[in-house]
Amino acid sequence: MDEYEKIAKEAFEKGKEDSYIPQDPFVSFGFESNPFLETSIAELRKQAFLQPRVRKISHYIGKVFSSCLENKNEKRNRNESKTLDGVLYGSSQTGMSTLIWFTCELLKQHQEITYVDAKELVEFENLQYSIADTIRNFRNALGDLDTGTAALSIVIIDHADYLIDFFESFRDAFERDFQGTPLVFIFSHSGWTRLKSNLAYSNYDIHNKIVQSIHIDPLTREEITQILRMKLSKEGHIQQPFSQDVLSLVAQNSGGSILNAIKICMKICEECFYNGLDTASRPLVQDVTNILNIQKNKEFYDLITLKDNTQTFILSLISMKSIANNYGITYDDIVLNMDIQKTSVSHHLKQLEEKRFVTKQTVNRKAFYKLKNELFASSDSFLLPKFEQKEKYVRLENISDIY
Repeated sequence: MDEYEKIAKEAFEKGKEDSYIPQDPFVSFGFESNPFLETSIAELRKQAFLQPRVRKISHYIGKVFSSCLENKNEKRNRNESKTLDGVLYGSSQTGMSTLIWFTCELLKQHQEITYVDAKELVEFENLQYSIADTIRNFRNALGDLDTGTAALSIVIIDHADYLIDFFESFRDAFERDFQGTPLVFIFSHSGWTRLKSNLAYSNYDIHNKIVQSIHIDPLTREEITQILRMKLSKEGHIQQPFSQDVLSLVAQNSGGSILNAIKICMKICEECFYNGLDTASRPLVQDVTNILNIQKNKEFYDLITLKDNTQTFILSLISMKSIANNYGITYDDIVLNMDIQKTSVSHHLKQLEEKRFVTKQTVNRKAFYKLKNELFASSDSFLLPKFEQKEKYVRLENISDIY
């Protein structure tokens, strides 16, 4: 073995002993770790703008609990049980789940509160919801609830969009297992609009079974900037490579979505780290926004706020099917709910694809159109409220109907 072979072999063996640990760009800029990985209650307490939202949510949960208890007492003499549910809904990707969780943690000091996440409990396999397995998961998660006492535990079900396709079956099963237990469902605006449309064509009497729903206000640009500043500051000072100017632009480009804002900040940190930059610039923020395909927010916002036409109606339909495990909406489903020619529907869908507002996916020889993930927050905040003002219900196939 010559000298070079020996060197190569020794280096190779040494290399096998060393494991690769990827460098977190945030650490290089003075952070302990990626600041967006988790949010503590202590951090949330510092965000004063959450106070009116926490008050609003807590008041509503108390109202549902009281209404359910009164209704239960009224029905007891007639051996009937009719539990009233509650619905809180808001814009996707605006930290709504964190807000609900935070409120539940606060209320646990005074009331039996059980928080469950439907996203973790719903079973979906082979393009189908497994209703029996899902109900079993909920039963196991809530198995220790004591429904026989006056001091009922109120159950908060987050990410309830995942229950929409089989909502009636789920609600009937839940009532059998946990009779009289008050529920509060947390929906996205798209999910709540979709469920109301579904129930309009069912036997479920939404008006007499659900306490009037409450909307959770979306985050403003200033509030998103405040969240980012808190996350990216150390001892009151914004850490490199960020600055107040950069964070304000990030919030502006996020389209009301804290998720978009986080994606942009993480990408900025990576770009600065790998390119040896100490400070991010406004052009870099814009470039990163374009790289992440979030640059369409402004054009999408203009379309859904300044106009009310065929394309906004189609986008409303697509939004209501771009939730949970849905693949989106089929061409036939759109045609069914439109009063225009099929050729016109095709024309508008092609334009929306070209603008990169929607994506197209073929499953089992059917084309599905789905809203781009980056546009969910804007759709929930501005598009769906306009659709609901028309007081129009639509027929949208469930996954079980399609397959």
